[in-house]
Amino acid sequence: MRRAANLWPQIAAFGPLCRAAHRAARGKRSSHAVAAFLERLEPECLRLERALLAGAWRPSRARSFVIHDPKRRTITAVPFRDRVVHHALMAPLQPIFERRMIGDSHACRPGLGTSSALRRANLFVRRHRYALKLDVQAFFDSLRHADVLAMVARVVKDREVLTLCQTILHSTDPDARGLPIGSLTSQWFANLALDPLDHLVKETLRIPGYLRYIDDFALFADDKQRLHDAHAQIAHWLAEHLDLRLKDRATRLAPTTDGLHFLGFTLRPGSVRLRPANLRRFRWRLRWLRRELARGRISEDRYVRAVAAVFEHIRPADTLALRRRLAAELEDDTRDL
Repeated sequence: MRRAANLWPQIAAFGPLCRAAHRAARGKRSSHAVAAFLERLEPECLRLERALLAGAWRPSRARSFVIHDPKRRTITAVPFRDRVVHHALMAPLQPIFERRMIGDSHACRPGLGTSSALRRANLFVRRHRYALKLDVQAFFDSLRHADVLAMVARVVKDREVLTLCQTILHSTDPDARGLPIGSLTSQWFANLALDPLDHLVKETLRIPGYLRYIDDFALFADDKQRLHDAHAQIAHWLAEHLDLRLKDRATRLAPTTDGLHFLGFTLRPGSVRLRPANLRRFRWRLRWLRRELARGRISEDRYVRAVAAVFEHIRPADTLALRRRLAAELEDDTRDL
């Protein structure tokens, strides 16, 4: 595949930066930092343009916080000015990355996501006798910057674009490892890093059913030994090419009738169930949103959008009765506010 060139003018220019600012602001316009940037959109984007063209742009200090979702994760909140640069960078890179990815890599991509991944997993569970679930150990923390940059360099020729990618990557860790969870660039860089493995599984190992959501994999076949062999080859590829390891306790090869635990759901032929831990998390999220609305810490518009997102996430499962019950509870609670 020929490497893309002449991308820099599509990134480090006033027009693309203004459009990137509007994309980065979606759903966040009530934030003081976002509103302040948009109020001074033209001078702010001109400043970014000058800094990028001079090679002087550097990321600002990010804010980190810990969540339990359900496992402990450190999330990095990138300042809005930096998010504008991330969106400007990814605008031309995203379609280039997209063209090389398989159809069953579901994370971060337009029109895909957890819902599409669950629909495909449900299809494969119905079709095949065995499922293999895999997860990479400390994936975001362990990914080497050099491997990410090498992947980008395979598809992009512009020296300035590669330098900007390196600047964003190296701002997080002097040891040149790890991607911060929570930024647009991290999601796409992580997705791209495992793209060669997708092609290995689909085109070389020729596993009949396969999908990936970031570092969560599910493989399906009627031959148990075939999946066992694929597990060994995937582990070898990750160690040799990315110095990564599979998470032993998350590895499970079993009949599909036993249930596949994937993305917070349990899938069996004929059913998709929300796992109890995830149900508890969603209930906690709804209670938190109601409290924040009552205290005036979030707007009614943000509350409605956040609640809709929770309902949309659990929709792929057999949750009609649950959604009706939660909706009734929300109606009762909001009536009391």
